[in-house]
Amino acid sequence: MKSLQTLLVAAVAALALSACGEKKTTGDIIAKKPEAKAASGPVKMQDSRFMEEVKWKDKSCYVNIVRRADTSLPVVKDDAGGQYYDNVIDVTIESHKEDGAAYESKPIFQKTFGKQDFASQVDEKYLEKSALLGIVYDHVDGDNIVFAASVGAPDVLSDDFVPLLITVSHSGNMTITKDTRHEGEMEKAQN
Repeated sequence: MKSLQTLLVAAVAALALSACGEKKTTGDIIAKKPEAKAASGPVKMQDSRFMEEVKWKDKSCYVNIVRRADTSLPVVKDDAGGQYYDNVIDVTIESHKEDGAAYESKPIFQKTFGKQDFASQVDEKYLEKSALLGIVYDHVDGDNIVFAASVGAPDVLSDDFVPLLITVSHSGNMTITKDTRHEGEMEKAQN
């Protein structure tokens, strides 16, 4: 009986040792998180070009919008210490005949926008830490072409911006206001 007890204790000990000694694999891969490297200099937003043909006062017009970083402007510094080049955006509206030939040698509207053009609608302290993010064609409203614009945080991961509207009349006059429309209204205006 003693030998049976000894044998039973030895079996339990062997089982316990084998259970502790075996490592279970889960298939999880553990890797170090890459450290974000600070940019060595100011960051540029990507340059962009946009052209669209629109019907305005029964004429075919081309709306051209070109955004580019302007290294001659003061560098924008955000709250986290990031540095960014500000942008300028060229907006041109030209009327054309159906065959593509120009009606006029001079564009209906042509302007290079910088963020200072929106100083009447954006707080001065906010403007200092912001960049001109973009201008896009929005819709035609009677005698006017309306563009949506934004001034805000230049970090691509941020959604902090001030929405604005640029309204250009057929005579070439321009007004800038804050965009207070709701999302549903914006979609309706664009359709």
